Amino acid sequence: MPRQMPKKNLKITKGEPELYDEKKKPLNIAMTPTGAKMLDDLAKNMGLTRSELVERIARGIIPLQTNSPETDDLGKSEEQSKLSSA
Repeated sequence: MPRQMPKKNLKITKGEPELYDEKKKPLNIAMTPTGAKMLDDLAKNMGLTRSELVERIARGIIPLQTNSPETDDLGKSEEQSKLSSA
């Protein structure tokens, strides 16, 4: 569970945990420019950094939902599922 947000104007020591009980480590992911822009826009609209948005999704704080009948529980389209099954 995340801790309280740190107060503004406090000096934060690099590498020290801020919201969670462990340090974050660098992680590189590859995305298309469109996907990266969409991620940036989502994070900005939520008042988060890209990193914090991905962190919260991974921790289940921000749940993933699929509302489309064309996708399975993992968000794959029926076509993608057929291709991966072949």
